[in-house]
Amino acid sequence: MDDRAALLERIHELEAALSHRDGELARLRQNVEALQRLLWGGSERRPGPDPAVAANQLFLAGILEGALRGPAVEHAEVTTTIQVPAHVRTKKGRRAQFPEHLPVLTTRIELDASERTCRCGGDLVPMGQETSKELERVEFSLVHEIQRVTYCCRSCQENMVTAPAPDRVIDKGLLGVGFLAHVLTERFQHHMPYHRQEKKYASEGLALSRSVLCSSAIRCAKLLQPIAEELKREILASGIVHTDDTPVTMLEDATGAKRQARVWIYRDIQGRCYFDCTESRSRDGPRAIFGDYAGYIVADAYPGYDRFFTEGTALEVACWAHTRRKFLAAESSEPELAREAIARIAELYAIEKAAADFEDEARRALRSEQARPRLAALRAWFAETRPTVLDRGPLAGAIDYALANWDALVRYTEDGRLPIDNNAAERALRCVAVGRKNWMFVGNPEGGRAAAGVYSLVETCKAAGVNPRDYFQDVLLRIGRCSDVTRLTPHGWKQHFQAEVETRRHDALRRLFGTA
Repeated sequence: MDDRAALLERIHELEAALSHRDGELARLRQNVEALQRLLWGGSERRPGPDPAVAANQLFLAGILEGALRGPAVEHAEVTTTIQVPAHVRTKKGRRAQFPEHLPVLTTRIELDASERTCRCGGDLVPMGQETSKELERVEFSLVHEIQRVTYCCRSCQENMVTAPAPDRVIDKGLLGVGFLAHVLTERFQHHMPYHRQEKKYASEGLALSRSVLCSSAIRCAKLLQPIAEELKREILASGIVHTDDTPVTMLEDATGAKRQARVWIYRDIQGRCYFDCTESRSRDGPRAIFGDYAGYIVADAYPGYDRFFTEGTALEVACWAHTRRKFLAAESSEPELAREAIARIAELYAIEKAAADFEDEARRALRSEQARPRLAALRAWFAETRPTVLDRGPLAGAIDYALANWDALVRYTEDGRLPIDNNAAERALRCVAVGRKNWMFVGNPEGGRAAAGVYSLVETCKAAGVNPRDYFQDVLLRIGRCSDVTRLTPHGWKQHFQAEVETRRHDALRRLFGTA
């Protein structure tokens, strides 16, 4: 028996040694891979903008390009003149300290003629120059004057023909498409409320009231609403929808009374976003959007969604990040057990991190192999731990929440496309959370719906890698002539029109500066 016990002890020692060796080998292998990436890996630096699309950063080219929009104007003879003390420099230096696509303004300083005489009496002649560079910013407005020439027949003195007019967003409006795109992005991307924009423009000598800015933005939002509705249709058709909501303050009436409204986000896994503004948090808001939707809904445990899961064909996917926060809140009262739960949930996220670049089926297989056993063990731990904690404490509430939503919490393992949490929706809603600190409240339901529509396009542009200002400046003119609204969503516009717009603006840039 002694020999057997000694042999078993020796086996355990060897197993421990092997485990330690495997861990050390893994650590060394990781170090070697890191060194290999450092020595021979590709650079992480992203290439700078192509000079061919430099006009994206040059508002003058955008204005000229807009002046040529419209089927009638495309065949007309157009001449534009402007004085610009800059030129685009494309030569690449040894050290690219400044973006190469920016125009360069050169100031040359020479000695006064009276100082070009040497002490010996000879003339001083140029032999070189010292050059320094600094980045400057010029932001200003200008008046775009469009002159349409009228022709007449001197023979019969009856027939008069005027050159065609370019497309305009607001007929006889004060603001051009570039300014309208600027107002929308300032308000909905950079969170600058209309009263601050009013003060900013007033400092430039422009008498643009907040009412003009607001009404112009609402008219643009109405034009863009069909695109937002198409986003909603595509999101619901995707079969996997993230949803969440956040409160906003809405004015009750002209007296200044206020009430709490809600902004809802509906997002698919490709990044398409649809925002909706309702006057309360009742279930009627989601019901109006989802209808008879059949698919997965990724959400928190808001009871307003329950009817979709109990009465319809939708399947609930609960959020592990939301669950984890409840254990974080319990850490101060029962730290040891709360930290163990947090550590177990971290193991689930480690599996997701490892599968981040996997195909959907490979991700599902990895979850089945590694996540499901951990989930089963975690549920058993919850059941075992629950009787030992304070019955009304935060840890008991966290465990009860997890067990009550368990089927929805583990559903993400069924399909490799499903996310482990609802963080994507929460990130998309952050624009509203940041914005309301600046604009404070929504003026009325119409303004809330208009804002929701523009937010839908701005956030989808970000997900698609599209500059919202460039997108608005083109789509506001294009929407009146394009019957296929699927091509005007940010993803569709990027595929069908972005290259065309960049080419047109590059041509406009050459008109302005005479560059090749």
